[in-house]
Amino acid sequence: MRITTNSTDFYFNAEAMVYTQGYEECDPGHSYGPAVRKSFMIHYVTQGKGIFKVNGQTYCLSRGDLFFIVPGQEIYYEADKDDPWGYGWIGMTGAHIESYLRRTSFFDSPIAHYAQNYDLSLLFIEMQRAYMSPFEIRDLALNHVLYKFLAFLVLHFPNQNKEAKRSSKDYIKEIMTYCLSHVDVPIRVQDVADYTGLHRSYLSRLFKQETNLSLKEYIWKTKEEEACRLLIQTELPIHVIARSVGFEDSLHFTKIFTQKIGSSPKKYRQMKSGPGKEDNDEPA
Repeated sequence: MRITTNSTDFYFNAEAMVYTQGYEECDPGHSYGPAVRKSFMIHYVTQGKGIFKVNGQTYCLSRGDLFFIVPGQEIYYEADKDDPWGYGWIGMTGAHIESYLRRTSFFDSPIAHYAQNYDLSLLFIEMQRAYMSPFEIRDLALNHVLYKFLAFLVLHFPNQNKEAKRSSKDYIKEIMTYCLSHVDVPIRVQDVADYTGLHRSYLSRLFKQETNLSLKEYIWKTKEEEACRLLIQTELPIHVIARSVGFEDSLHFTKIFTQKIGSSPKKYRQMKSGPGKEDNDEPA
């Protein structure tokens, strides 16, 4: 029995997408290759036995084993003649897929084992169900399961090579993304530390070292830029803008803004936008 689906336009996601997925209960001796694949693929053996060949190595696999395929890499796999395997597979592509997968151990070893068969099998079942979703939500459903699958791989098969773990630049990018996406709420340094999993003092040193800004300065910078944009491009009252950049107290926002910018929000708006935008309920 073979169930397989391949991607078309509605799967498209430049960052990460499902290229192909399916399940097959192989006939005795059924093989694939030698060949190369055009996407990253993970196969999970749910029953029976088989062999997987890559980089001059032959691996004998059985229920609970996974094998990993890299694009452009010559591979061969074959079902056992007496106890042929069945396996599910997910093929993945996209600009970020390789970086996500490098958080796992699969680049160090193309095989792994997961004994709790049901947990992982359920993700493959969810992927098949996602493919059966209505057209309007199919891409969202597939990518929802894909990210769950990637998170599962990183959690259960983490990269143990310290040199290959996330770089300082990766963390800085993540910190900046967090600050930008949370510009409308109060942000503490501890919030960012909790999000990244880094100790607060190390986080602060790292950010200062890489950007020449303290993290507190960068948090304010993101809020300042958004506040200035709203002051110039909209007619929103200043108390609304204050809340839109994470300040519950508009007077406190006005005080901080004036200290950092050198003029009050009202005067900044008048200076940048010209006369006509008045805030009658706001202090000068």
